[in-house]
Amino acid sequence: MKLANKKLVILAIFTAVLAGLATPFNAAMYSFIFKIIETKHLNWIVPFVVVIILGFVVFSIATYFNTVVINKNVVVINQRLKACLLQGLLLRRTVNDKNFVTQNLSFFMNDLKLLEDNYIRQLFSLISVAVTCVVTLAYSLANSVSLTLIFVIFMAFPTVIPRLFRQRITQRTANWSQQNGRWSSILKDALKGALAIRQYRAGKGMAHKTTTAINQVEHANAEMKNEIALSNAVVDAIFYVCTLIPIGIGIYLTILGHVSLSEFVAIQYSSNWIINSANQVVNSFNTLNSTVQIRQRIHETLKPMDAVTPAESSFDKLVLRDVSFSRGETPVLMAINLQVSRGENILIQGESGSGKTTLLRLIDGALTPTSGQIVINDQRVSHFGGMSTVNQTPIVFNDTLRFNLTLGMSFPDDVIRQACQEAGLASVINRDGLDYQIGDEGENLSGGQIKRLEIARAILFDRGLILIDEGTASLDEQTSIAIHKTILRLQKTIVEVDHHIPPEVLPLFDRVYTLHDGRLIANH
Repeated sequence: MKLANKKLVILAIFTAVLAGLATPFNAAMYSFIFKIIETKHLNWIVPFVVVIILGFVVFSIATYFNTVVINKNVVVINQRLKACLLQGLLLRRTVNDKNFVTQNLSFFMNDLKLLEDNYIRQLFSLISVAVTCVVTLAYSLANSVSLTLIFVIFMAFPTVIPRLFRQRITQRTANWSQQNGRWSSILKDALKGALAIRQYRAGKGMAHKTTTAINQVEHANAEMKNEIALSNAVVDAIFYVCTLIPIGIGIYLTILGHVSLSEFVAIQYSSNWIINSANQVVNSFNTLNSTVQIRQRIHETLKPMDAVTPAESSFDKLVLRDVSFSRGETPVLMAINLQVSRGENILIQGESGSGKTTLLRLIDGALTPTSGQIVINDQRVSHFGGMSTVNQTPIVFNDTLRFNLTLGMSFPDDVIRQACQEAGLASVINRDGLDYQIGDEGENLSGGQIKRLEIARAILFDRGLILIDEGTASLDEQTSIAIHKTILRLQKTIVEVDHHIPPEVLPLFDRVYTLHDGRLIANH
């Protein structure tokens, strides 16, 4: 609730208080019926009816505005929460998060919706319920303290029930969230691979996998809701018992003349609403408990980070000193030493799995060395904001060419076009324009054009150091040569890793290394 708008929250509380007064008003009016009958005041009937009608109108309007204000609060909280969460997740992204996309997609689309229904809206509804409970209790006490206390004492027993179910509900919710994330991942794969499944008539094979995932997520969802329902059912049963006993006592006291009929009716009617309100509060806490893990994850994601925001600066020198990296007990890189000066073009070759990509991820700060030191311009890698990366699998967005080039940052059109010209994308821009939609994963561009798009992005952001990870993999040799000629004439510092470079391109590099058995060997 820290992300809420304080004024809207106050307004929600105010309208909730008004709406919550409807129940004690109803209790008072219902009791007053018996008061009129007991006293036989016929002249009270008309004013009584008028007051009831006006009361219903006022409380109906208050309930409507309370709903409107709650919805406005939900909009504000969701906007701020999702924006902050996305920012936090992007800052925490590492190469080790293999299921980063599917897990967080499921979290945003499903878990946050559960949080809205089972936590945010529940908190606001609790305000109205609490007002109903407190004011109705006060009205009941005003009629008879002793009889009201009897009802209150019996109501205290069921409040311990939710604690007995809290852990089980949390476990069921965690299982549902896990199964839902798995189903989201499988569904995404199935949709992406629909063409291959159709071509190979493999629908039955995929159906088995998806059906299993669907069954698991639906059973997990049912188990979670059944656990909540069981807790609520136990609470309801105990509440009914604790309602009937004090009613019997109230009837006995009325017959003996200790309370009047109208007082008994007021207390009995009020007690029903007090019990129902308290029951709603208890059930609401059951529902709130179902979001514990979601809230913990949000808390972890929104924690302030100690990371320094890199300042953009010109590149001067990259130094790796005895850099080693291991995955668990398995060494990947051992005692890597490398120095790269401004304007140099460096190529590091090696077979697939030799650790080339890992080396680049160490240089760009996405991974941390197990031992050794990496510095750029004599400062930590995380403090340097002057590098770009051309990835083995280009990072593209289902948006326009302009957004894919600028990433939403502001650049003049002539500067964007110049970057595209240098990267060899001028023909695409001239034909389709900067607002051309490239489609999901760049489906409206060729493989070479997508590679050039990343190069144009690197040129546009004017980074002094460009890291290239298998930048021309899967492209034909002529396209590979053309792209390399584009990159290597940029007057930037280039560090490229690749397992195969056309012979015509090799002379364009100042130094060539081979990564073998975790060690960097200079080619002579």
